[in-house]
Amino acid sequence: MTRTGKLVVTAMCILGLGIFGSAGTILTGAPPENAGKATAKTTAHPDFQTIARMIVNESAQIKEKEGVLISGDPSKVPLMEAIAVEVAKRGAFPHMVLESPAAQKRILAEAPAQYLSTPNPMALAEIKAIEVFIGLSPVQDPANLAKIPEERVVLTRKAEQAISDEMYARPLRTVSLGNPLMPTEAVARFYGVPLAELEARFWEAVQTPHQEIENRGMRVKSALESGREVRIRTKAGTDLRLRLAGAKVGVSDGQIHQTPVNKPEQVWLPAGEVFTTPEVASVNGTVVLPSAEYRGNRIKDLRLTFVNGRLTQIEAAQNAEVLKEALAQSSGDKDRFSFVDLGVNPNSRTIKNSSYHTFEMSGMVTIGIGQAPWAESPNKSEFAQEFFIPNATFEVDGKTIVRDGTLAV
Repeated sequence: MTRTGKLVVTAMCILGLGIFGSAGTILTGAPPENAGKATAKTTAHPDFQTIARMIVNESAQIKEKEGVLISGDPSKVPLMEAIAVEVAKRGAFPHMVLESPAAQKRILAEAPAQYLSTPNPMALAEIKAIEVFIGLSPVQDPANLAKIPEERVVLTRKAEQAISDEMYARPLRTVSLGNPLMPTEAVARFYGVPLAELEARFWEAVQTPHQEIENRGMRVKSALESGREVRIRTKAGTDLRLRLAGAKVGVSDGQIHQTPVNKPEQVWLPAGEVFTTPEVASVNGTVVLPSAEYRGNRIKDLRLTFVNGRLTQIEAAQNAEVLKEALAQSSGDKDRFSFVDLGVNPNSRTIKNSSYHTFEMSGMVTIGIGQAPWAESPNKSEFAQEFFIPNATFEVDGKTIVRDGTLAV
């Protein structure tokens, strides 16, 4: 799941799979009554009401009489319900949307092509009617859609773009839980991490005090704002150079600090990122990654070559073709460098011998291609893809900001 998809109500609503209900009520497609109890026996999540209060009161800054859309898959229902209750306590109006990964997979495989490429008018109407969107990552299994033909996925991206454009056209506040994923058994299995460890790390990172993140984030932001020449290197062979062009430097500390807003505002949980859009034509060099993934397909020993801001060459020992095909079938600035992002959450760290990587991990360097409106990238495309660069050294004008994956400021 790419970062771009985190501002959209996801493909579920776009394809008409959202199951709408009033506050605290889920309609057709809800899990059995005892599903929450069964999940509770195997998970290490904290008190959901506490998390819900944090999301509603601190992250989203919900106000009286606001319309709030809350989305997630059946496994997220207990937390969705807790959020809905907290929204109502603020005098606002919760609207829950239940998503179905299983139905999404079947529709992508079986529905007529013209249906896949058509934006859902119900989703567009919903977006126009709300002030706040709270999305819980609907990805239960990263590999769920790995075998769906790329040409069908491209059609849904084009439909999704209309939803994204509408969201960025108005002052919508968005909170996304999962950066980019929430822990599930399938996620843990995919990345080779014990589920209990993944859950413990995730919820600890989610509950990191905003002030701790902001303090770290502002130090990194200051370095990026005052610098110009950036170099990113790794022992695996990455050597990428770019220039900072005075673009806005964003800090995601988990809170929307001011309401009302006059433009779209978004935060991600776990929080802890500093990001910017560089001078695109200045990006030159090579990125070498022992592992990466695209839509649930593992890519081994990936090597990306950038020339004047464009991704000109993709090489890999395994599955290079899945990324090449995605770019070949996409349009616009699909291969154009879009953003650079540094993780600053002190309670989020890489896991030894695992390819599980997230944006907020302390010392993580992430780059992207394609669209990235959240970073105020000028790129225009329905395609977006991020690449995590663990254990990197990140220098600004010769000053080390990250050294071998450890934050140095």
